[in-house]
Amino acid sequence: MQKLLTTALLLAVSSTTFAQNKYHPFRVDKKFGVTDTLGNELVKPIHKFCEQFRSGKEFALYNFDDDVKDLIVNTTTGKILPFAYINPGEAVVNNVPYTLVTETNKKYLRSEEDGKIILLKEDYTDFISEGKYIVAKSYAKAMPAPMPPPAKPVKSNGKLLPPPPLPPPPMKIPPQGFDDYAVIAANDETLKPVMKGLYKTYLPLYKNKDENISGRVEKIIHDGTRRRSNFYAIIFSTDHTHSLYDSTMKLVKKFELKNAQKEQLEEIASDIMKIKLSQYDEASAVPPMGLPSKNRPEPTIIYPVFAVEKSVNGNHQFVLKQSATEVKVIFETSSGITWNAKEHSVYIRDTDAEFAVDPQSGKIWFPQKYWAAAGITVK
Repeated sequence: MQKLLTTALLLAVSSTTFAQNKYHPFRVDKKFGVTDTLGNELVKPIHKFCEQFRSGKEFALYNFDDDVKDLIVNTTTGKILPFAYINPGEAVVNNVPYTLVTETNKKYLRSEEDGKIILLKEDYTDFISEGKYIVAKSYAKAMPAPMPPPAKPVKSNGKLLPPPPLPPPPMKIPPQGFDDYAVIAANDETLKPVMKGLYKTYLPLYKNKDENISGRVEKIIHDGTRRRSNFYAIIFSTDHTHSLYDSTMKLVKKFELKNAQKEQLEEIASDIMKIKLSQYDEASAVPPMGLPSKNRPEPTIIYPVFAVEKSVNGNHQFVLKQSATEVKVIFETSSGITWNAKEHSVYIRDTDAEFAVDPQSGKIWFPQKYWAAAGITVK
């Protein structure tokens, strides 16, 4: 009961915060734009992707396109920050999600909570949270080979000839598919690596505990950010050489094995560490099955509540129920409707339109000039 009450309070707080936002994304013709709560269009729908930040203070519109600037929009002020390229949620540092920003001459992480900047001293990509660490990589760059020794002097007619010019040093290129991995402390905003090396793949291994499965799942998703558990050991591999590290990133042992499968590495690491290890962490546990539907109690409806219903003419209606008998139709469409209660948004299936809804009144936050394209009739 206490857990249900806590969840209800969190949803109520979320609804209140959402209702205070003045600017929201919308989608039409498979592209995202921005509107205010009066239906005024702030940004035309030209962006391919949209990401709502966990803080609720901002959201991102981005494209991976040279011709269209990526944007971060403040939900309260409507302030728009343009960027060359952004990749939201690329890293989680000290439990805070960060957007990776790439400009012409610099690359940095920007906090999705307060806009704080972390400059990248290394050209990192693919930040992956692995428990208390971040594993990041950048493609291994070609390095110059050692300079050849100087040519021996040659005499001609009793005189030393000038040495021939040295050829340019050949480039030492790593084998294709190799990456320069770095392991970084996840709660350290300096992003200083605790281990670096040239490897092809890596495999975290876990010592799973016998604990309640539902507790495992709740621990992973309670804040909306899925994170891997702390690994007990981790293996970094090239084609044949494998380096086993413990949870403090201390090298335990190197060993050779051709064409190694994950199950083989898991078994070898278990023998070396003298404990049963698994490549699956606690986050991979399947939640327990609920009660059969016939034994499941009917949920109690707490009004007011939004719902999707069929009209007498066969259309779909999005409605606000103030009580079991008092129903207000917000809009109607011949297309299917999907209601996202968590994000207070509506998706129109056939037209691929999407927009936010006022959680108190049900007013749609969607510019009127796109209603026909979305296939909706507002009541």
